[in-house]
Amino acid sequence: MLQSLPAQFGAAFGLLTCVAALILGGWRERSAAALYLLAVAANYGLGLLVLDMTTQRLLFSDTLCLIGFFCLCWKAPHPWPLWAAGLQLLAVMTEVSVLFMSTHTLRWTLLTVVALSGYGVLLVLWIGTFAAARRRFRVRSQSVAESRE
Repeated sequence: MLQSLPAQFGAAFGLLTCVAALILGGWRERSAAALYLLAVAANYGLGLLVLDMTTQRLLFSDTLCLIGFFCLCWKAPHPWPLWAAGLQLLAVMTEVSVLFMSTHTLRWTLLTVVALSGYGVLLVLWIGTFAAARRRFRVRSQSVAESRE
């Protein structure tokens, strides 16, 4: 499923973002990374079982991600989970509209929107991860400075 260069770039960006979130992020970032990796694994696993139902597979895995991102949004003090949930909602609603389309050209245009919203989710997770790492580093440096005094 990684035959093209953009697909390989997307997989590398997704893997790098999720690994950085698992290492550097807080519990929200780690949960989002694990959720994203689980959805990708479910999508590829279903792709091995059923080859011709691309939209249904994407709809299943993206709906699971949407539910998870909405759970992460609950009382979140940071804005990135809300942005991730919004972009994921865009992907799910686009996939629902793809199910009812009859023209092939418009279908692939909408699936491009789904792919771009996936990049948006990864970008938001990347920003949230490094914001959490910066906050954690700032708290550590303040506690070290206070202990020296």
